[in-house]
Amino acid sequence: MGGQERETSGGRASVHRRRQLLALGGAAATAGLLLQIGTARAASAAPADADGVTLRRVTFTAPDGVRLAGHLRIPHGGSAPRPAIVVSNAMTSVKEQSVNAGYAQGLASAGFVTLVFDQRRFGESGGTPRQHEANQDRLADLHVAVSYLASLTQVVDAGRIGAIGVSIGGGLAMNLTAYDPRVRAFVAVAAGLLNPARARELIPAYDELLADQTAQLERYHSTGRPEYIPVVRTPDVPDDQPVLFDNPIATEYYGTARGAAPNWQNRATALSLRTILVDDTRTAADTVGPRAGMLIVGDQDVSTLPEDHQAVHARLTGPRRIEILPGVVHNDLYDRDAVRTAVGLAAEWFGAHLS
Repeated sequence: MGGQERETSGGRASVHRRRQLLALGGAAATAGLLLQIGTARAASAAPADADGVTLRRVTFTAPDGVRLAGHLRIPHGGSAPRPAIVVSNAMTSVKEQSVNAGYAQGLASAGFVTLVFDQRRFGESGGTPRQHEANQDRLADLHVAVSYLASLTQVVDAGRIGAIGVSIGGGLAMNLTAYDPRVRAFVAVAAGLLNPARARELIPAYDELLADQTAQLERYHSTGRPEYIPVVRTPDVPDDQPVLFDNPIATEYYGTARGAAPNWQNRATALSLRTILVDDTRTAADTVGPRAGMLIVGDQDVSTLPEDHQAVHARLTGPRRIEILPGVVHNDLYDRDAVRTAVGLAAEWFGAHLS
């Protein structure tokens, strides 16, 4: 099947190029109770309404003081409190991009309160160093987001919370469900499902890449200043400039109008690759336990492979379901018609398991 293919970016043998292969193969695809709740803030003079949903700009604060900025969507009508879904972002993405907002809006239109927020160091959220990816920090902030949702007692039923994510955000949605019993169900879409062992299988240059990342980490420890590279290769990026995702699939979305958003920057720390090499968005399948998990992927996805979704699905021990969508490639689940299909499947899943 298409998922058995491996993508390359043109055959250059440099460490920088091989770094991009791993990023593509695994992720382009992977709190505490001392919560301080920020007050909801209007997007302009008043919350925005669309398709029977009110969007509110909100902030909430992690225990270490980092302010997280989000969009809370509340469906019109019906009875409150409602079930709620936290959206786990795709790598480097911000809350306004379709890969996050499309799912948040679609599920809100289906009757769920949804929360999508900029991960720390990105978009309108605080935190330093800016534009740096670290999955463990992202997971901690997802726990904070669940606490924030649970605090909204007039709107959210704290006993009916789920999580959804695309790309590496899908793997983190599964991790959140495994490690936070307040989250009763997850949906992982075109998910980055890696651990170091699987990364070694996919990328022969794993040890060389890890050594390169460790050297960068040592320089960061010495100087306190991370090195920055573009996320994707756009026409203004020189051919010899390393980028995080050096492949046409990533550029097709993030490097074009499809992924354009005012708060997104084509910039990330070079150390952002390390989180893909050393962090785990796969093994948590073994500890999801009785909670419900759904995986959705296209049968033509050569970034986040169908066989990885099948392997993770097989390890889930609670209610489980996998949908492999025919003729669908990775980016179709970011902003194409396949998103509507995935939202419909997710709404059905959450409706059954957050009842």
